[in-house]
Amino acid sequence: MTATTPTPATTPTPSATPSKKTFEPTRARRVWLEVAVVVSVFLAGLVLFVVNFGLSVDSGADDTTLRFAGLFFLDILLGLLAVGLVTLRRLAPLTIGILLAVIAAASSFAVPAALLALVSLATRRRTRDIAIAIVVWLVSGAAAALLGIDLIGLPLTPVDLVLTLVIVALLLSVAVTIGVSIGSRRALVASLQERAILVEEEQRLREDAARDHERARIAREKHDSLAHRLSLTAMHASALRYRDDLDAAERASVVENVHDNARASLGELRDILAVVRAPGSTDPDHPQPTLDDLEALIATATTATPVDTRVAVDTATLHPTVSRHAYRIVQECLTNARRHAPGMPVTLTIDGVVDDRIFLTVRNPLPADTRTRTHAQPPTPGFGLIGIDERVRSVHGTLDLTPGPDEFRVEVSLPWPISA
Repeated sequence: MTATTPTPATTPTPSATPSKKTFEPTRARRVWLEVAVVVSVFLAGLVLFVVNFGLSVDSGADDTTLRFAGLFFLDILLGLLAVGLVTLRRLAPLTIGILLAVIAAASSFAVPAALLALVSLATRRRTRDIAIAIVVWLVSGAAAALLGIDLIGLPLTPVDLVLTLVIVALLLSVAVTIGVSIGSRRALVASLQERAILVEEEQRLREDAARDHERARIAREKHDSLAHRLSLTAMHASALRYRDDLDAAERASVVENVHDNARASLGELRDILAVVRAPGSTDPDHPQPTLDDLEALIATATTATPVDTRVAVDTATLHPTVSRHAYRIVQECLTNARRHAPGMPVTLTIDGVVDDRIFLTVRNPLPADTRTRTHAQPPTPGFGLIGIDERVRSVHGTLDLTPGPDEFRVEVSLPWPISA
């Protein structure tokens, strides 16, 4: 029998469009992550500002002049402004990236925030925007160096300017590379997520199609049973119409048969779904097989799969509808066993309490290769088991599946109403 693990029928999964699963963090977590990023940028900018201040003083900057004090406080103010603007990097990535690039040219405190904005811009992988941001970085940095907008106050020599621009270009290349790699990973995750959703949706549609097919099959079987009952009703009614030699007892018996078949036909009619018979079907008035035909089914199955049948209860009073479903369930189980565990013995047990419930148990050991696959990867539901689930639910029964590891077992409990 198949080694797949379907959804238990006792708590069936409704057919509904699956909710879109995302790998994004929750809103609260995103807020905390953003807070952590802003704090990190602030601390990195503060460290860089202190280092730049120390190097400037060691390099001969006069920290007693009004110019030095003005650039000192300007660096701090621009840095704090950059930390605030970096929180808007996702709303207007190019604008924020350009603005912070200009600010970073005049403020060492703002450099980490500007680099983060450039990384965020690069995650979008738009070559034109990245090129514009890099050009602004280099031009504004060169202008600041030539104008001497720093704590030292001396313009750089051409050689030092070229060396500085090369270092800045390398730093920007690293930032862009990081951003592009992050963007590529996000795109890959989004693609895999979308593919998983499509696969899930396709599986759901296939399961729905299998369920619809099984419902149509059930409805056709009920249609056949109804046609059979109506034929019997018509036959007995004809006897009443054309037979004038019947005594009172015989006439009462015929009327009783007509009455019983008419009531049973009404019950069958209530269960019929709005489907048509499949093209090419034959013998429309022939009743569908029931557990009374189990011996023929077992005899056919035994030619390919040894079946040990243990029937501990008389099913003569079982309602025809339940008996048909029980027959089809056993048939599907034997088919699955023949397909997925060829040659393995199958044990069929039928037990129950008359006028209460009937219990069907079909089990078979799993082949060695199937056991290995079952342990390695959880299987997905098979359409045959979905059909069994539909039959069980259609008569308000229960289904319990045990997919291993050593054997596959199907346990079905069906109601046992008195036969009509």
